[in-house]
Amino acid sequence: LTMYKVIELFEKAGFPKGVINMVNGTKDCVQALIDHPNVKAVTFVGSSPVAKIVSDRCHSLNKRCTALGGAKNHLIALPDCDVEGTAQDVVISY
Repeated sequence: LTMYKVIELFEKAGFPKGVINMVNGTKDCVQALIDHPNVKAVTFVGSSPVAKIVSDRCHSLNKRCTALGGAKNHLIALPDCDVEGTAQDVVISY
C-alpha cells in the first residue's frame, strides 16, 4: 500500500500521468512491459530470482534498470543529509 501512496503523492505534486507507473503482473506482463519500445527504464523491487530475470532482460535490450532483489527498506541518501542520523536509521531498519 505504501507505493500506491507514493504514486498518489507524485500525481498531487503535478507529475504528468504516465511519467511514473506502478504495474503488478505476471511474467508475461513484465516481459511485455520491458520489451515495449516506449519503455526506456525499469525499476523492480521483489525477489532476487525475479530481479535477475528483469535485469538480464533489460540489459539484453540496452535499457536502464534498477532491480532490487530481496530489497527491504531501501533508501537514497542525498549529499546534504545528516550522515549520523541517516546511519542510525539504516541500522535501525534491519
